[in-house]
Amino acid sequence: MILRFNSVVGTPETFYQNELNDASFYERISKRIMSSFRKSHRNENIAKKLLELSAIESTHARFWAELIKKKGRIPPPFKKRNAAYYSYIGFLQRIFGISFLVRYLERGEVDAIREYSDYIEKESKEQWEREQLNKILADERDHEDVFIKMTDELKGNADNIRDAIYGMSDGLIEVLASVAGLTGVFVNNIYIAVGGIVFGASGLISMTIGAYLSEHAKGQIESGQKHTPGKAAGNTALYYFFGAIVPIIPFLFLQRYTALITAFALVMMVDGVVTSVISVQSSGKLSRDLFRSLGLVTLGFIATFIVGMIAHHFIGNLG
Repeated sequence: MILRFNSVVGTPETFYQNELNDASFYERISKRIMSSFRKSHRNENIAKKLLELSAIESTHARFWAELIKKKGRIPPPFKKRNAAYYSYIGFLQRIFGISFLVRYLERGEVDAIREYSDYIEKESKEQWEREQLNKILADERDHEDVFIKMTDELKGNADNIRDAIYGMSDGLIEVLASVAGLTGVFVNNIYIAVGGIVFGASGLISMTIGAYLSEHAKGQIESGQKHTPGKAAGNTALYYFFGAIVPIIPFLFLQRYTALITAFALVMMVDGVVTSVISVQSSGKLSRDLFRSLGLVTLGFIATFIVGMIAHHFIGNLG
């Protein structure tokens, strides 16, 4: 399963909706993978497996519909989950690939296993019902194993994504903070841009060396490591660079404060995407992680701008 409707202990109606949504979601993702220009033999196998899982989830939905009827109630009409949210997940999958999506799906199966186990323990009373639910629970555990296997197969892609998101995140935040502080000191936009480039270059060098040493140390511990220190350093450097240029570009074309506001807005948008991926990869809560990350970016932006204005008070504008 993917994300669940909120409840303390799930109800048959809740599980019915979840299974229908999961079946629909797996089918849509399978079709999207098959129509992608990045299609490969490995990806085709993943798409076929998702179609199989979709059929199994539909079977689970039929069980819940039957159980609802046995309890004297009517199965509710199919209600799609938040369309905007799942469109956003699809958007992230197009950018970061299948490895991002598989980690997301694995997380959902873990939630499903926990919720079904709770329901069997607290709500399920009849023997036939418990037997059927244990079969469904076994299916969900099999689904989790499928996604764990996919994750292992896609580990190289996942490592690349990790390097990309952390490198870009650091580039965005560090250089935004530097140009925010420099805006209070320099009048000339080019000086601010050059200052941002200098900060960005120093950050890129330190991040690249750090990524290399970290992966090298990891390789000494783990045998057969495919993600080499050189690859980790290269990925980190590349995406740190992409993150760093985002807050610098506005200062090449716009006036000082307009450029600063534009840089802040651009960084907030890109950091929102980066934080979303980090949240999914680490099984976090997306809304909470976005609020925290964007709030910290805002605080850092304001704090460094204030530092720049204090410097301006004592030494005046430069450039």
